[in-house]
Amino acid sequence: MKKAFLMVLACLLLAGCGAPTGTTAKVPETAPEEPISAPAVVTEGRVPEEYDALPTEVVSLYDWQTSGEPLALLAEIPEQEMALYGVADRDAPHVLFRWGDTLAEFPDWVIYTPKSVTPELLALDLDGDGAVEPVVSCFQGGNQVSRYALHVLQQSRGTLTDSQLPDSLYEEQLSALLTLSGSGEMLTISLGSQSIEAALPEGVQAETLEHLWTGAFVSWSEDGGVLWLEDRPALYPENSALASVVSMAVLSARVFLSDGQFTLSDMTLQSKLS
Repeated sequence: MKKAFLMVLACLLLAGCGAPTGTTAKVPETAPEEPISAPAVVTEGRVPEEYDALPTEVVSLYDWQTSGEPLALLAEIPEQEMALYGVADRDAPHVLFRWGDTLAEFPDWVIYTPKSVTPELLALDLDGDGAVEPVVSCFQGGNQVSRYALHVLQQSRGTLTDSQLPDSLYEEQLSALLTLSGSGEMLTISLGSQSIEAALPEGVQAETLEHLWTGAFVSWSEDGGVLWLEDRPALYPENSALASVVSMAVLSARVFLSDGQFTLSDMTLQSKLS
């Protein structure tokens, strides 16, 4: 009897009897990459000259350029009383912004016109205080690159201030987060514990690369009230004999602005093909 009991007990232990059924070992979650921050570049708007009447019909940047009009409404959110105007200038057109009853002019906020990309205006709460602010994505252009600058308008002492995300945040700090390895024409790009592989152009060897160029391809998108940066890390021009800049991956990050600091968090790294 004792022998039979011991045999049954051994079978139960081998079968894992007594443990909950249908469970698996929990895989530790990947630790997210630490957020990065930088002070905003803040410019105070000036009181504009008197205008007889502000335009009320939204036009594209291209149509305004060809119209010869000195002032144009380029984007608006009527329910938030937000409107972005272009002011013609001898050198380059710049921004006039209205938010509620406040009107401010920004002579140094130049609207880049060669590609005629109209600025995009959003109303988002980037600091989590429950109130939305005007958020503007403006094309900056560049040689063989595509870069959009980010501006956030805030009310201050009876005027408006423009907080611009500094280039250094995505050009220098993002680049420093990426580590490179690999062999031959196959490059491994890592962001913390996230890694992807990317095929290099012919003649470019992974062993010769130290950094990727972040800030060459920059855009912004909104999803459910959240603002996201999309950066496409690329090869430095001197790393490639190709005639154009080659991007190697897609890096996304959530954007916050609080107490004069822009912060990028919740970063993900993906292949260009995903």
